[in-house]
Amino acid sequence: MILPWQTQVWEDLVKRQQTAGLPHALMFTGISGIGKHQLSLYTAEWLLCQRAKTESLSQPCGSCHSCQLWKAGSHPDFMICQPEDNSRQIRIDSIRKVNEFLAQTPQISHCQVVILKPVEVMNTNAANALLKTLEEPAGESFLLLEAERFGSVLPTIRSRCQRLQLQAPTEAEALAWLQQQGVNDTDAHSALRYNPGAPLAAKRWLEQDAGSQQQAWVNQFRQWTLDAAPLEQLVSAWNKLEIEDVIHWFNTALADALKTQLGVTSEQLVYQQLLPELLSGAMLDSSKLITLQRKVQEVQGNLMSGVSHYNKQLLLESLLLDWQATIRRHPVS
Repeated sequence: MILPWQTQVWEDLVKRQQTAGLPHALMFTGISGIGKHQLSLYTAEWLLCQRAKTESLSQPCGSCHSCQLWKAGSHPDFMICQPEDNSRQIRIDSIRKVNEFLAQTPQISHCQVVILKPVEVMNTNAANALLKTLEEPAGESFLLLEAERFGSVLPTIRSRCQRLQLQAPTEAEALAWLQQQGVNDTDAHSALRYNPGAPLAAKRWLEQDAGSQQQAWVNQFRQWTLDAAPLEQLVSAWNKLEIEDVIHWFNTALADALKTQLGVTSEQLVYQQLLPELLSGAMLDSSKLITLQRKVQEVQGNLMSGVSHYNKQLLLESLLLDWQATIRRHPVS
């Protein structure tokens, strides 16, 4: 199903396929939680549909043999390539499977479709193994690639794909969609504040009760900032959390801190009450704050790309101490 904010993108894709045809390799890009994977799955189902091709349908028919196999999750002409075996990277063995798959003749449909996600976590060997397939596609086949960080995709891959940049929905569209999913207005607003522009991420955030875990993190962060908890206590608590979540929340808090430096109102902050409360009677060292945010963003990028393995405890200790170093208390008169 096409999400409401994807209607125009879908219409453009259909028109293009029915006139000039879609490129062999199409890359869907955009932030997490806006429906990239849903769109690529729907595109794959439509491309594989036997009637959509012959009758120029703008959506999968849902009844042909191909569509029935799709619904059963056993379509022989479709493949998803993503990190395997608890790895954060797509490795060369996975790409070799893709190349072998595309070298075969379609069994049911007139084409084969592979979804590769997220493309930015392919390591260099895997990317090199994919290049020949991108340059010399076998038969009528389609590669649908998904990327959240287009700039992190290797240039050799970017240059061989046509990019489709997906825009985040407006706040009104995101709220309306969440309410259609049965989310009440208060929860919808709250979830979107922590997941701006990303209604699917907001829905998962609510379903997984991530807000409770996030609030616990905020409370612990507050204690550390106010010198009300020892370093060992916080690191012990944060060590039990997913490091990607901790780094994401930390980066959000730092972004809020930079906004306070610019004098924005609390309504424009993600953690609306946290920093104004914490920094009363204190100020931030701007240069250290910027340096820290760059460090956190680098860590976040490395984690997302799967290229680095951090000692979790040492990393958390370092970031917490760096944060304390940005705070300058006003002397008590």
